[in-house]
Amino acid sequence: MSGRLLAPGRLLALGLALALVVARCGGSSPSGTVDVDELATAFVRILGDPTLHASVVQQATATTDQGGEPLSFRTSLSGDLALPDVDLEVVVEAEGEATRFRVVVVGDRSFVDLGEGWAEAPPGSVDTSELTGALVVVSDPDDLEYLGPVDVDGRTLQHLAAIRPLPYAPSGFEAGASGTGTIPDLDAYVEADGTPVRISFSFTAEQLADDGSTASTLGTSEIRFSDVGGDQVIAPPSLGPTIAP
Repeated sequence: MSGRLLAPGRLLALGLALALVVARCGGSSPSGTVDVDELATAFVRILGDPTLHASVVQQATATTDQGGEPLSFRTSLSGDLALPDVDLEVVVEAEGEATRFRVVVVGDRSFVDLGEGWAEAPPGSVDTSELTGALVVVSDPDDLEYLGPVDVDGRTLQHLAAIRPLPYAPSGFEAGASGTGTIPDLDAYVEADGTPVRISFSFTAEQLADDGSTASTLGTSEIRFSDVGGDQVIAPPSLGPTIAP
């Protein structure tokens, strides 16, 4: 919004800018239809729901440098959540090669397909908490500010953004004593009731390797949600060889 417009346009622009500032500070939204505090609270609550039902697609790119040897890779995750049950496909591309696997967890049973057909994994041998936990990119509504409505793919969504760096543990990265991860910036696009639609962010991570060297990672990620709160039901797959198309 520009403050250089001539009156009465200048007055209108200044009024809207002031309303947006009030919204960012936790007041009412310019239209009066969005409760800013509740919007962020609902978004965080839905995102961290341990029984979340949703379809998700996550695309990430990253470059890791360890000992001066950079490695760039791309990962994607897609599938359905009916937490704690999941049906997810993961693809990792690096150095011109792709690794693909699919995992299904139903209750206390886990199934894995590495490209040669489904096999049931021993109890307790499959832990998908890293995959699903990495989707929870913000856990405190106070870490978010409201930036107003925005058009996304032909839909009017509400824009939330991080006001400070956030802690983060990318899938496969052990945060804690041996490493740290951070999201410097994050944008979330949600429905008026806080339902997530799209989240995009960058991340950095450092991890101490077994040989004492430090691996530094820079990357970006985008998560798209659909059918949040749907009736997804995860069923065990049929065991046996994969039938070639």
